[in-house]
Amino acid sequence: MLPPFSVPVYQPLPYALSNLTFHELPLLTQHYLGTVKLVPPHARGLNSIEDERSRISLALFRSLKGNDIALVELRHEAAAMSRKQEARASPSAAWNAAAVQRQEARLQEVLGVLLPERELLFNEYLTKFDALIWLDQAGREHYTPEDWQMDRDARLRSILDYTSRALIAMDESVTKRIMAKRHSWRTPRPPFPSSFRPPSTYTEANRTPFNTHTTPVSKEGPDSDGKWPRGRRLSRV
Repeated sequence: MLPPFSVPVYQPLPYALSNLTFHELPLLTQHYLGTVKLVPPHARGLNSIEDERSRISLALFRSLKGNDIALVELRHEAAAMSRKQEARASPSAAWNAAAVQRQEARLQEVLGVLLPERELLFNEYLTKFDALIWLDQAGREHYTPEDWQMDRDARLRSILDYTSRALIAMDESVTKRIMAKRHSWRTPRPPFPSSFRPPSTYTEANRTPFNTHTTPVSKEGPDSDGKWPRGRRLSRV
């Protein structure tokens, strides 16, 4: 029986852009805001910022798909090799040596290629995501860095939860396909469940059951009375 998938967990760095001017932002952040023409005071407004947030989130989902496929394939290849080894009455030394070599190659691809690639994709996304959080701070200097940290973490959670669920759904679909193939000669179904789709906007992503914050979150930013009014929604996985 295949063990449950241990999904890689991304731990974002703390939000560090509170109370900075544009020229105090990291160069990568400045470059991104300049590229998408959202440099204050000429940012194009609320709708443009929201559209940009949706765009980068969907781009993250698409970029992660290839990484997800590779992780799932390696996991099932390792499981298949383990079943073959168990099925052999007495594997030869040469067969065992080859099996160990293949297993080490898979492990190296996961630890040396796929997981670093996955973290890089998330880091690039977080740079853009935090830049859009920073844009939302204009005119609300009375909010504390802690307020903005809570706001950013609440907005980001649904995106990270979705990426984990997408990887699990892909693995479950492939597992079902393999099990069906063992018991019939029917053509296997594609590994992507048609009913599983990314949220089309940040708003839809934020309605997922994984957003368990007890404090209501809006697209506007923190409020001094402990609520999160809609205010001036951010434009933004």
